[in-house]
Amino acid sequence: MRKTIIIMGILLAAVQAFGQNANLSVGCKSDGVTKAKLAHLTQSKSGADQIRLLAKVTPDFDARKLKEKGITVGTKAGDIITLRLALSQLHVIDSDPTILQYSTSERVFPTMDRTRFDTRTDSVQAGLGLPQAYTGKDVLIGITDWGFDYRHPNYNNNGADNRRLLRAWDQFRLQGPAPSGYDYGTEIVGRHDLLQAQGDTAGLYGYATHGTHVAGICAGRGIDGKYTGQAPYANLIFASFYLDLASWIDAVGWMKNVAKEEGKRLVVNNSWGMYTLGPIDGTSLASQAINNLSDSGIVFVTSGGNCGDDLFHISRSFSPATTDTLRTIATYYDYKEIGEAITLWGEPGKHFDMSFAMVKGSDSICMPWVSTISSAAHPQMNFVDGTYYLDSTMVAPNGDQLHFELIVETSNIYNGRPHIVLNVDKVRGYSIHLAVTANEGTVHAWNVCILENGAGNMGAAFSKGTLTNYTKGDNFYGIGEPACAESCIAVAAHSADYLSYNGQMEYGRLAEFSSKGPTIDGRHKPEVSAPGANVVSSISSRTTEYYNPVMTYEYASTNYTWARMSGTSMSGPAVTGIVALMLEANPTLSPAQVKDILCTTARNDTMTGPLHARDSVSNEWGWGKADALRAVNEALARVDINQADAEWFEKSLQVFPNPAAERIHILTGRHTPERIDIYAINGMMMTSQVIEMEGTIDISALPRGVYIIKCGARTARIVRQ
Repeated sequence: MRKTIIIMGILLAAVQAFGQNANLSVGCKSDGVTKAKLAHLTQSKSGADQIRLLAKVTPDFDARKLKEKGITVGTKAGDIITLRLALSQLHVIDSDPTILQYSTSERVFPTMDRTRFDTRTDSVQAGLGLPQAYTGKDVLIGITDWGFDYRHPNYNNNGADNRRLLRAWDQFRLQGPAPSGYDYGTEIVGRHDLLQAQGDTAGLYGYATHGTHVAGICAGRGIDGKYTGQAPYANLIFASFYLDLASWIDAVGWMKNVAKEEGKRLVVNNSWGMYTLGPIDGTSLASQAINNLSDSGIVFVTSGGNCGDDLFHISRSFSPATTDTLRTIATYYDYKEIGEAITLWGEPGKHFDMSFAMVKGSDSICMPWVSTISSAAHPQMNFVDGTYYLDSTMVAPNGDQLHFELIVETSNIYNGRPHIVLNVDKVRGYSIHLAVTANEGTVHAWNVCILENGAGNMGAAFSKGTLTNYTKGDNFYGIGEPACAESCIAVAAHSADYLSYNGQMEYGRLAEFSSKGPTIDGRHKPEVSAPGANVVSSISSRTTEYYNPVMTYEYASTNYTWARMSGTSMSGPAVTGIVALMLEANPTLSPAQVKDILCTTARNDTMTGPLHARDSVSNEWGWGKADALRAVNEALARVDINQADAEWFEKSLQVFPNPAAERIHILTGRHTPERIDIYAINGMMMTSQVIEMEGTIDISALPRGVYIIKCGARTARIVRQ
């Protein structure tokens, strides 16, 4: 017989001894998780400790007023800003009427030949079925990651056309100088300084290789025709960012400044993600910042996540007509985690109750039921500004102490949903038995391991064990942050090789690890799929990680290698490279157009099923497999100068007379030879000529109509009379 010890009285006493409710007024403009975190930091740490925040501000916000008080204001992404300040300065933020909301900056974690064939990129690079070949030239790819080798010949070899890494921002490198407008990390500019720096510093992931592998997929030149990346002539900038969202937004703000300085369109690759704490429905401040930055012209491509083979999600729809309780067992992986996070979200205005027990063998220690709404049934719950916080310890009969943290919100400030977070420190041998009940509405829960660095993106299963009244989890609703943002292009992963599956060799099957949608607010995610299983790309020569090389190339007395990796971290950059090809073909495309083109041109096959034929979208594939050839052709067909942001073009490209009947005169404003391409409005290239500073082009043979003049990333429109 199972022995159950109910510790209601112990826990009620613990509320007084350990609860942080008295401090929840700190952070009055924040969500419940931020309130709890700030309360914990206020009690346990000195007021001099620095914290990073994301904040939403009014149009009247004046950064100078905060700077005068010693608060660092970083990137401004529309109405979202990043802040760094001491805990003792929180009252300044709370009392500033131009700051509407703020949240703590959460931890994040990282998540070829066949790739080019599978995505039809090889045809684009060869110019098959196109007006010309496209290779990503004059487009800037920004990679936010860790484990960069600045010297790798895949993108920084001898020859001017392969010295394409322009600069890097290593936020962990202390000596400076920091980029203009920022006060931390080191910006490294130019080939000489990049080679001297060799690569990024160890950070919290050691000398890794993830960023170097991702960069090779995006834009590697390969060696002797082998393992060429998607956009082999694109320029690159790298950001090794602190493991939090505010620092990442700073990195994107820096990339935006570099792109403007270089006069190039920018696509940012994010091969990392997280599930813990914040809303993953696109309403968080981070998602709002991404949408604002997208509105300024940046295209975001993000790996969809690697929890497709984890039954880490569970949900139940409750109704007043039935009395029901959802019960499940939250398991965990024995992999460097220090604990477990269970996050629950309900529907706006529809509250739910939750309880849990820590079970080991025949013993269990049970937590009383808690509710997302204060009521007479739960008088022990003292809500402050709609948030209840308990930091306490259970004591097992054998003397084990089980520390946990409980955060309850009646209504989250970003999406209005009731919300519960349960963080449990790992104690070997125990499992968490979770129970949820409600009168109405749907409740979703996710089970994620918390790693030693505080990040949480590894799914852990909900199981039923041998208990008949328990429910096991599923692998849907698995798109985390930042992929859940509306403007992000979330990428699933499939195999570009023949792999054994159930005893048969199959090609192009969805990777088992690829996370599945949709989002809990009902949006379709992921958007498209690309190869992400066993992808060959470059490996950092500085790495301390183990890998099996598939190719080695000696350059400047150093052996540089290529190896296979798997994950949506690999499929994301495959699509990033395709976006670079699209922006080279048509630099006037808005981020929304890029996303629409990728979706509407995605190909369907026997693995995806006839998605377009059914006018449907898959939770696994999105709209289908990314097709570079179709996407670039469609990008060319959408050339329209009226849809371009004026910021994307340099005024130094002057074309006159306009309209013109026979000849046009062009001033490029540059002392180097520049190729001038003239396109019809349907994207067909009509003529091309190289000009240095200024020159004349005969257009008398062109039919009357509107034409686009393209000089690198700059364009102009003319009318042939």
